[in-house]
Amino acid sequence: MSGALLPLARASFWLAFVVVLAGSVVRMTGSGMGCPDWPKCFGLLVPPTKASQVTWTPGAKYEKGRMLVHRDTLWVAQEPFVAREFEIERNRGQWRPYLKHDYAIFNAAHTWIEFVNRCLGALAGIPALLLFLAAALARDLRTTILSLFGVMALGFVAWLGKLVVDGNLIPYSITIHMLGALAILCIDSVIIQRLRGFVVRWHRSARWGLAFALGVTLLQILTGTEVRELVDLLLKKGMGRPDLAESLAESYALYLIHRSGYWLVLAAHAFWIWRMGPFGQSHVLRARNGVVLLLIGQLVTGVLFAFGAFPAWAQPIHLILGLGVFLTAWGLYWRTTSC
Repeated sequence: MSGALLPLARASFWLAFVVVLAGSVVRMTGSGMGCPDWPKCFGLLVPPTKASQVTWTPGAKYEKGRMLVHRDTLWVAQEPFVAREFEIERNRGQWRPYLKHDYAIFNAAHTWIEFVNRCLGALAGIPALLLFLAAALARDLRTTILSLFGVMALGFVAWLGKLVVDGNLIPYSITIHMLGALAILCIDSVIIQRLRGFVVRWHRSARWGLAFALGVTLLQILTGTEVRELVDLLLKKGMGRPDLAESLAESYALYLIHRSGYWLVLAAHAFWIWRMGPFGQSHVLRARNGVVLLLIGQLVTGVLFAFGAFPAWAQPIHLILGLGVFLTAWGLYWRTTSC
């Protein structure tokens, strides 16, 4: 079973990364409430594809838990029955308003984007669980413990996802949700580096510099997630994307902190790259070059936000690039030791 550990760890890592990417697409398209309930979607295992499936239709058969949108309200069937000609409000015993939130909009595209995101999340749990079982059977104690934490983190993220939907995307829960996904990626990365067994000796200052760079990069990701919430708020108020950067700079110090924080991140990574020297093993050099390219990509997308029209397509790319910087440096940290 020990031979299966590394492939399972890699599968768990990359599926979790795809889930983060899918989540960023959900945010970009505003599809977070595409399924207003959890774990089903409008009370269905397979989401609706057209409005007639979520509106009152005489003669239609509805199962218990089925959801309909009627007069800006989301209604839930309390028992199975066949709809009659009269309206839904006259059937209070059979239908009740959904009280966990007041979101009552059906958009087929949003529904399916959110549903695919949920399916990917469920799929990511399969290699994570198999990794835990394989490590336990192989009697690899460290991998077993780490993979157990990974499974627990997956459960936490799924539970928090339910809270996010029930609370109609309440503030800060989305940031915590993203942090939970990042924790899964970090755990998988540690397992992968440990199983690969590559250890490189670095000067103490280089490794401490890398640790500091990880810290400031994580803070940059957190402030960026909060800025994203501010962007969503301004968009809901009807502000156009070309005006976002100016409004954020004028009214929100957090945006200025995040924008200026990039240069601290760049300096921190430049320091450990300088201290590690020009030579090293090929896998270390690939990681170093990857960090440099990802930082350049972050700068380009940041410029698009500050001086462009704040394009929606650049937001998930900006997030993925930031996560890429952190995770590449994180993996390198666990392949090094101080001398």
